Amino acid sequence: MKNTEIVFGIVIKTKKVAEADLRVTLLCAEGLKNFTASGVLKKGAKLTSSTQLFTIAEFSIIGHKIVGAHVVNPCHDITKDIKRYYLACAICEVVRRVASVGETKDLQKIFLLTVGALSDLSDGSQTRAVFTEYFTAVLVTLGYGIDEKTDINTAYVRYLDIQIPDTRMYL
Repeated sequence: MKNTEIVFGIVIKTKKVAEADLRVTLLCAEGLKNFTASGVLKKGAKLTSSTQLFTIAEFSIIGHKIVGAHVVNPCHDITKDIKRYYLACAICEVVRRVASVGETKDLQKIFLLTVGALSDLSDGSQTRAVFTEYFTAVLVTLGYGIDEKTDINTAYVRYLDIQIPDTRMYL
């Protein structure tokens, strides 16, 4: 019998793979991981709410199947507002890109910053404040010097004009 593994992660993508099953992509401190959630599309399934987009949870995994979840923050309110949704996509994209490059020494800290930023977004914090705090902290973690004379508010306006190429990943 296989052992149960606990994975702390953020749901960033789901895809229907069978009549009632979903392929769930989790963003974890170690990078992206794919698992199957059996029966979550059935009426009254226990794991339905824990497999919603941007849900932060501790998932119980056996093999490649999600068998349980302890939801830390559902973050369901993020998907109701387009600005919060787009910012959440950008925040998750930062961690995904850092993980794909192999920068593992700072990945754990950046992942925890991401969890905090998504929690702030779901609690109704101002998107501008979440943006500036998160990206400043990520850049400092990665070793970039931040010039205090730089106007962070203009950086937010410039951010709104830039399209994130992989936003479709979160749809």
